[in-house]
Amino acid sequence: MRRLAPHLAEAMRVALLVDDLDSPEHDGAPGLVVLAKDGSVITSTPAGERWLDELTDQSDQRVPVPIEVQAVAASLSSMATDDAATPSLRARTRAGRWAVLHAAWMHVSGEDAIAVIIEEAVPTEVASMIMLAYGLTNQERVVTGLVSRGLSTAEIAAELLISTDTVQDHLKSVFHKTGAGSRTELVATILRQQYLPRAIAVHRVSPDGFFA
Repeated sequence: MRRLAPHLAEAMRVALLVDDLDSPEHDGAPGLVVLAKDGSVITSTPAGERWLDELTDQSDQRVPVPIEVQAVAASLSSMATDDAATPSLRARTRAGRWAVLHAAWMHVSGEDAIAVIIEEAVPTEVASMIMLAYGLTNQERVVTGLVSRGLSTAEIAAELLISTDTVQDHLKSVFHKTGAGSRTELVATILRQQYLPRAIAVHRVSPDGFFA
């Protein structure tokens, strides 16, 4: 039993993970779009096509490739093809969710091409965009992030090497800009914009604690 137990446990763990895998048809599945150096689409996966459709401005069908895809591809084009950097950007789709686009060089039939991966943004990336939308300064965003982690005023002051009065001043400004009246309400403001709508829609929670 001692010899078998580790193998049985591993088999159960794998079975649970396999059972929890997203279907390739899931709306949030990452998509791949391959562009030529001139920006035209060479090929894409089915999920990539869905992301392109969700990013496309329906009011201007003359634009063959969404501006967000063009932007991340242009950023990569300004780099050398042997550069390991992978530029990325966040964008809000027509469906109201946040997507992250990554670009990297690849070779297709011996020619340089641009691979753009589009996936749904994780909570930490979305939170930073929400804070930007509220017009928080860089220091205010840092303080808000520490508040979200549950740090006290004294702990935040020690972390940032500033006085507790300065922390309170930042918090007052954050509360004013977001309309929150307390730390709890501040965290809830971010929570209800990204977590609650999915919870109400009964979306399945993935192993990382966010929604699949």
